Parts: sequence; structure tokens; C-alpha cells
Amino acid sequence: MSLEIYAESSSTSLLQYAQPCEDVKPQSKLLLNLQNQININYLNKEKIIVQFWKNIEKYGAPMIERIDSKHSRIIYLWKGAQQNVRLIGGPSNDHEWLTRLKDTDVWFKESIVDNRFIGSYSFAVDLPNIDGYLSHYCPHLNVTLKESRAQRRAVLQVQKLDPFNNKTFLAVDDSSQLRNENILALSNVPNFVDPQNYPKHKQPELVAYTVHSQILKNDRKAYIYKSKAIKNKDYITAIFFDGEEYAKLLNVSKALDILVQQGKLPPIQAIFVAHPSSTERPKELTPNAEYSQFFREELIPWVDQQLKNRNKQKTVILGSSLGGLSSAYLGLQNPNEISHIVPLSGSFWWQENSNDLPNGMSKIIREQIIQPPQHWYISANTYESSRNNNELSILETAPIVAQDLKSKGHDVTFKYYVGGHSYAIWQVILQDALIDFFAENK
Repeated sequence: MSLEIYAESSSTSLLQYAQPCEDVKPQSKLLLNLQNQININYLNKEKIIVQFWKNIEKYGAPMIERIDSKHSRIIYLWKGAQQNVRLIGGPSNDHEWLTRLKDTDVWFKESIVDNRFIGSYSFAVDLPNIDGYLSHYCPHLNVTLKESRAQRRAVLQVQKLDPFNNKTFLAVDDSSQLRNENILALSNVPNFVDPQNYPKHKQPELVAYTVHSQILKNDRKAYIYKSKAIKNKDYITAIFFDGEEYAKLLNVSKALDILVQQGKLPPIQAIFVAHPSSTERPKELTPNAEYSQFFREELIPWVDQQLKNRNKQKTVILGSSLGGLSSAYLGLQNPNEISHIVPLSGSFWWQENSNDLPNGMSKIIREQIIQPPQHWYISANTYESSRNNNELSILETAPIVAQDLKSKGHDVTFKYYVGGHSYAIWQVILQDALIDFFAENK
């Protein structure tokens, strides 16, 4: 295989890129037809490819080929990379590699999914060759090669949105520094309120605060939303971790406002709690004594100071991934303050020690003395399996945690959803959970 020379901007050394991988063959009618056209009329290859991209620009991407009433093939496409393209998100969330269609500028990744799928994605284009991993032809197909964490995280340096998909969490020119992604929803996605589909609904007020912690010795943003009051009805109180993402990326306050207006939820007040930084987030949300003390002694009193007459029997804590793990842990620790818990794709693979079996949260639950029963809505998504297929995964551990809670007398709903590790599906699940808990006419 011929090699191209690439000089890293951060280094004077030269690392060699292998030529782009072309060893994965397309299965879709779309790409097989393109390949066939080129083979038959190779002299007009350039015109054929130009017309292909004009069609993609007209109809949008990813392209969807319906297989049957339950399944479709997604074809993710990128135009014109030089070295490589990687899918950030998508069904598996495993940073999968796109392949170049031979003799073209067409890069593709195909996935067969359930028609209930909803997810988000972006692309990493022409990743830097951090340590020589990309000097190997089709490195992702070579089981003997191990990718370093630095190489894997390099996707964030070269992230790009799909120019053929105008559905995104945020405006393309958004300056919030939140990681924007494209959204893809197939034909049988569960019903939910998408704020973007209600342009005439007034954006509700979201009041920003700075919360100082003497215990953690840091500051964080928190945002409060409050729906209109309804006579003779108590407010639900919802506390969200990863507050920036839920408040701004998903615009949850507007979704809640619409659900209340539609009569699907009673009045609700929500607190979106952010974290000081991305480096502090895993430290805070992994079960630990300091953050637990902050939550109990500083955050809850602050919430009660801002929101008078909070009903402790209608207070729900929500979080996703590590936020789901922390929601479960803090909910269990504060049964007199938190009545309902929603771990969205909770990171129940966590183990404080390697001998914490079957997982760290189950160990905590099994060792806990009997306490007042709480209401739980636990979920896992179909593509949240272990990347290495030999480790604890969300898909594997979530039902175990649910069963352990049931055995302790808690009221537990457990559901699988069709999706990956993505805010796109979490916005669906959190609405389902709140309606399941609090809707008067289920």
C-alpha cells in the first residue's frame, strides 16, 4: 500500500498516513447503484459523482432505505475528506469509521436499525495521526491494533456537522460552546414534544443563578424555570444534572411548558444544575462523599430558598450517563427530600472497587437498610452495549439495578428504548418518565 506523508502541526516529526480505507463494501441500493454507474461508464465518472452529490443536497442526508416495517438502513455520508472520516454518535456511539467508495470522494457508513430509532451524530474529518495508529491501512479492521485514548479523543479537535442535514440541536452559529450535533429520527419514533416543532410557542423565562459551594470550593451555574400555576394543583419539582445541556441544548423548559399547556403534566418547576467544568463533572457525578454533602447541605437548601413550598413527595431528580448514576446514588441517600428518580442511561457499569459485583450501584442497594419506597423510571438503550463486549455495560447493568430496587420495595418502571447514548433519545425518555409519574389521565 502506498503511503502519504503528513506533518502534525504540533510536532516537527512526520507521521505516515496509510491510504484511505476502501475495504468495507456498501450494501445499500444507493451506493451499489452509484458504484455500478461508475463501472459501466467510467469515463463519465466525474459527472456521475457530481450528480450524486446534487441529489444528496436536494434530498438531504443521512439517506434512509426502508428494509421492512420494522427496520431501515441508515447511510451516513461525507463528501471529500483526504485521509479519514469518523462518525461521532450514530447508533453505536463507538466513533465508527467511514469508508471511501473506490474511485470517488464519497465516504460512507451504513447501519441497519429499528424504525423506532432516534439519535444524534456529527463527523470527525481528517483526524490527526497522534501516535501512528492511522499509519496502518484500515486500522479499525485490524484486531491486533489498540487505539490510544488520545487518538480516540482526537475526534473533538476536528468535529464537523453534516452539511446535508439541517436538523441540529442548536443553530449552526450558536456560540454557547455546547457540542452541537445533527439529529436523525426514523419513522416510528415514540411521540414526544420537540420544542423545535412549536415555533409559535413563546420561549419561557429561564432565570440564571450562580451557586457557590463552600464544601466543594467552586461555583456553578443553575437555571430555574417555572410554569404557570394551576388552581388547586401542587407544583412538581424537577432537578436536572448537566444543566447546560438540558436547559440549552434540548430546551427542556419549553418542552415542559408545552406539556403543561397541553394538560399532560401538572404545573412544574425545574432546576438545571451545571458543573464548573468538563473536568470537574466526572469527579462530581461519580458517587462520593463531598458531592453528596454539597447536594444535601447546600444545593437542596438553596433550591428551597428559591422555590417556596416545594412538595417533597413530588420532587424528581434526573440525569443521564454519569448524571444518571449520581441521580440514583443521591436519590437513595435522600429519601425524605427526593421522591422520584430518573436515571437516563445511568453509568451502572461503575465500580468503586473491581470486586463490586454485579456492579457498584447494585452493591450499594443490596447493602442498604430498608428505607421509604421511592418511584423510579430506569431506562437503557439498545445500542448501549460494551464497546469491547467483555465489560459491564449500561444495557447489561440497568435491568439488574432495577430488579435490586424492586427487591427493596421500591416502585420501579424499567424500559428499553431504541437508540444510542444520546441527548436525542434522553429528551424522549424524560418526558415519558414525568408523564408516567405525574399525568392525571395516563
